[in-house]
Amino acid sequence: MILEKIESIIFQSKTKDQLIEETLTNLSGILADAFTGDDVNELRKILPDKIQVEDIGVKLKNVSLHLDSIDYPVPCVEVSIVMILEVKEFEIGVYSIIYDSNGEQVDEILIIN
Repeated sequence: MILEKIESIIFQSKTKDQLIEETLTNLSGILADAFTGDDVNELRKILPDKIQVEDIGVKLKNVSLHLDSIDYPVPCVEVSIVMILEVKEFEIGVYSIIYDSNGEQVDEILIIN
């Protein structure tokens, strides 16, 4: 009940599912560029050796609401996706996008372990 009330206030422009889908789409684009494109972010250098894009699985880590932040406009929502090396079930990194209260992207973070 409380979760539904919070979601109805926070997710007015885009739903939580739309923000998750947008984050997954952005991550897919970054990985596609790394493996088949120009690799502008130079991810191949920091990913495990001999890894292929089909070796990487993803799962939702969290959707977080930031009510107070020195880095982002508040309130804002962070959607984080964990990247996993599926063969070994080893976490290789986390990709997050920060969205403002209008559902617009204000930052993205990619951390490779």
